[in-house]
Amino acid sequence: MLRLAKGNDRWSDEFDNQIEELDTTDLWILHVIENSLPNGGLKYEQTTFGSFQCSYCRCQWSSANVHIMFLITLAQDRKCGIVKMKISRQSCEICNSGMMKTPQISHENIKRIMKNLVVKINRTFYEQEDYGRLSRSINYYRKPKGPHNIEHCEMCQQDEEKEGLSPFLAVAGVAVGIGALVLAGMAFSKTKDSSKK
Repeated sequence: MLRLAKGNDRWSDEFDNQIEELDTTDLWILHVIENSLPNGGLKYEQTTFGSFQCSYCRCQWSSANVHIMFLITLAQDRKCGIVKMKISRQSCEICNSGMMKTPQISHENIKRIMKNLVVKINRTFYEQEDYGRLSRSINYYRKPKGPHNIEHCEMCQQDEEKEGLSPFLAVAGVAVGIGALVLAGMAFSKTKDSSKK
């Protein structure tokens, strides 16, 4: 039976249930955010199934590539761990409105994702390598038609922008370096000329 979970409270509640099973007195908090994850900390990614509905043309679709990113940090001096979670959105392929929609994810898959997250936390921060097993998400939908469309996936687009920016920065860095060498050469040449006089 498919039970869709609405709102971010479902994620937080399930995370609290799973984290209670850890043998630790550290406090762990989950924050679901809409913006991109900041740098720093341990990054962890999972992929699950989800359904979408366009608020513009009302088209519905499902995806087997709903990316969920986590940024995990533990301040051991304060005995407090924070997990920031970003759910990748998708836009409609039919009307091309560009409106990004958050997926609906089944309650069972939320449980599995949170369980995997807690396993990752326990293995990484508490060195419990044998703790638990990772669970695969369940597909309650029809098999998606065709490959994953990266043009309509928020996280795929962000990855492409980062990759596209890197070569530009590299070229810019080389250009700046060459420019600095040219200026240094000109300055050295002027120094030699003035010394001859």
